[in-house]
Amino acid sequence: MALKPATNPEVEAATIELTIDGRTVTAKDGVSLYDVIASTGKIIPAMCYHYTFDPFGSCGMCLVMQEGKKAPVRSCTAKATAGMVIRTEGEDLFQARKKAVEKHLSVHPLDCPVCDADGHCELQDMAFLHGVTNLANAKQKFIPEDTRSLVLDFNMNRCIACAECINVCKDVLMIDALQFMKKGGFNQVVAKGDLPLACEFCGDCLAVCPVGAITNKYSKYRYKPWQMKKTMTTCNYCGDGCQMYLETKDSEVIRVTSPLSWKNKWGDRAETAKGHGGLCVRGRFGFQYLDSDTRLRQPLVRKANRLVETPWLETMSALVSRLAEIKAMHGPQAVAGLITARCTNEELYLFQKLMRAVIGTNQLDSSARYGHLNFVHAARRALGVGRMANDWEDITKAKAILLVGSNITETNPLTAVRVKESIRVYKSQVIVVDSANTNIAKLASHPLLIKPGTEGLFIDGLVKSVIDQDLVDEEATGQHPEAFAALKEAAAGISLEQIADRTGVAGEQIREAATIFAEATRAIALCAEGVVRRANGYQNVLKLIDLAWVTGKLGRPGCGVGTLTEENNEQGAVDMGVAPEFLPGQARFDDPAARERFAKAWDAPLPPVGTGATLMEILARCRSGQIKALYLVGENPLATLPASVDVRAALDRLDLLICQDPFLTETGQLAHFVLPACTYAEKEGTFTNLEGKVLRVRQAMDPFGESVPDWHIMTAMANGLGRQWEYETAQDIQNEIMKLLPGYYNLGQPRKITPKPEASYLSNGYAAEVKSRYSSNSTQRLGAEHNHRFGLTIGQVLYHSGKLSTQASGLIKIAPNTGRLRMNPQDIERLGLGEHAKVRVTSERGWVELGVEADWAVMPGTCFFPEHFNQPPVKDLMPVEVDPTTGVPSFKFAWVNIEKAGG
Repeated sequence: MALKPATNPEVEAATIELTIDGRTVTAKDGVSLYDVIASTGKIIPAMCYHYTFDPFGSCGMCLVMQEGKKAPVRSCTAKATAGMVIRTEGEDLFQARKKAVEKHLSVHPLDCPVCDADGHCELQDMAFLHGVTNLANAKQKFIPEDTRSLVLDFNMNRCIACAECINVCKDVLMIDALQFMKKGGFNQVVAKGDLPLACEFCGDCLAVCPVGAITNKYSKYRYKPWQMKKTMTTCNYCGDGCQMYLETKDSEVIRVTSPLSWKNKWGDRAETAKGHGGLCVRGRFGFQYLDSDTRLRQPLVRKANRLVETPWLETMSALVSRLAEIKAMHGPQAVAGLITARCTNEELYLFQKLMRAVIGTNQLDSSARYGHLNFVHAARRALGVGRMANDWEDITKAKAILLVGSNITETNPLTAVRVKESIRVYKSQVIVVDSANTNIAKLASHPLLIKPGTEGLFIDGLVKSVIDQDLVDEEATGQHPEAFAALKEAAAGISLEQIADRTGVAGEQIREAATIFAEATRAIALCAEGVVRRANGYQNVLKLIDLAWVTGKLGRPGCGVGTLTEENNEQGAVDMGVAPEFLPGQARFDDPAARERFAKAWDAPLPPVGTGATLMEILARCRSGQIKALYLVGENPLATLPASVDVRAALDRLDLLICQDPFLTETGQLAHFVLPACTYAEKEGTFTNLEGKVLRVRQAMDPFGESVPDWHIMTAMANGLGRQWEYETAQDIQNEIMKLLPGYYNLGQPRKITPKPEASYLSNGYAAEVKSRYSSNSTQRLGAEHNHRFGLTIGQVLYHSGKLSTQASGLIKIAPNTGRLRMNPQDIERLGLGEHAKVRVTSERGWVELGVEADWAVMPGTCFFPEHFNQPPVKDLMPVEVDPTTGVPSFKFAWVNIEKAGG
């Protein structure tokens, strides 16, 4: 750890000069000598080195001669000092490095023909580079292969004890799941305690292994590296937007690899603030759904109440005729559409254009409605921006991070690595506010466990504490004295003692958290599903913005309020205008100038203002019979929403239900037309991640069966309805978007935006708004909390993302649906439950019976079930509350009774 603080902006190391191969070089005092040499463009061999973690010095390859020393020194662990004179080349150094290679090979099995790393092995490369052709004293280790892990096999005969796997796990990911253990006379890498490896399975250890010591169970013995086509693309699981390589052979996905590998071991350590190039378990091991046998191969059309495989031409002809008939008979307001935010930007753009400019309806929405739009509306209202303004580097270099309602290590694992680096390298104070003892809470300086559902109250307490302790930034509040006076008056009615009692967090801890956030030079507040996907999500985001405003954390470098997106392109869905309130570019749908611009560009009038409908309104209009036809692209509301929404009744009333999806979903089984769509691996386009980066999606394989990209289907539908769309490639759609939204396609770089409290927001009606904002939570009834004993949450887990990941056999192998409720062991014992006992869980919406499993992360008085699974239908216990401002439905939390089944 001693080397990295040189990158810390708070600690400016002294600048020194040293000589390398006769050339004077400037460097920072105390950094790795190897880093200094690499910065000159000179790359010397090093098999245990990687710039993302601290040097280990085990391989003996990075030898250099230092003036004044007789023996070569290991440059990776040597620290640069002023006046050093270094030589990096020479016959003596070549021979010393060759001896190091021979030493490793002497106990290394020469099983290259069967090794997965053959042709992609650093030891192989080093042997060739140094002319190693004969080994006089070679001997085998004869260590049995460790195949106990679910996804990784450990062949320690091949291990060179470089410790890269151990170091990336401990130093970068802060998981620390691996260790060296002396067994059979050799140092071996084993899981902690020499048990079967059970970790987060990110596979970064596999990525950095320079030989074939760690292998991927899913692709073992199935390929040689040169046999595969390697395509760089963007992961489609969460909003982090990680870059990855899909490696395919013929029509099959063999494996997924990452930019992080021993091949990219040379870089600037300061650049790790922008990411380390790794992946999470979903990205690396959740690829099997791409070529799954359960994929749809051909269109299905309902005939005699059965779905029958039908050729595309016949299917589209019948579909378009039926859609045109409904529009002619009932008008465009009889048609609506929903689309998943897992589609590309280009497809999202075409979807809303199809609905508005071809069909003539503004009844459309995306899965961003499930929570992200709470943040978007709050940020636009208060700050004039419609996305998070901070990027990964801001998070990494923050001095204080406030995480509210976010199990970040499981929902957004690579953004979590930025938080981890902020802790480890930049000594950030991290305040975690959650009702579960999450992995990030265990690493945080200030883990604050709150009672479920009280996130908004806790934020009230922070605002109250900042004002009471006079931690207010006078420059920020002085520009809007009336607004600040209104906020101060609203906060005066808050009782910190009551908040402490309701949240379960002591008042002193709330005050300390407020002080840390207010006094930090760079502070960021991040909220996620525990805020934006819960009741009052919109108001609670505004409270976080209030907190940031009064503490001077808006518009300043490295400061701000942000959110984490669950699906990969939720931000893109909003930016492309897939919401009845927005046109592309987040232009207001009722803005006359914007309406005129898009109507002219699309050569079609836009639907009238006031006729739009959001997700929940669309379903209500389906139930009432107002909407006759519903077009679903990748959306499965029957499996997503609780039974109380009565999705089935809404779908049953439809004259036409079109489902476009890679799989036959629960909703698709009720459809009149089911259209097989491609996955992201079979098409071109872009995703926009949570930082605002627009990232390339590249086609890695041919379409599965007769599936086609979503935009192809939309184009065919538009042309069938009488328009002449002439898009031939995704680039054609991009070109149109670029004309309408100049600057949006800033590929790979976040578009910098500077949020600041809008003068109109703070002056027009703020006083009345802020008064109601802080009175609602303080005076709300406890309601069901009085009558029920447990807080039940359904939410995300690390190994799954929505329902899509449940189609990946690898992820199901790692994390199957146990069908059991997670409870704290103390509660299980208190209820007298045995190992195979079942419980009845009862809410105001009904009851289910299921087993239980112990989980220490779940706090006493709470329970948890993964939202990715519907068996048993725990989601149907959830009450649904729709935000009156944003139309976001919240259904992730309920108060329940739990009793032993049959008791």
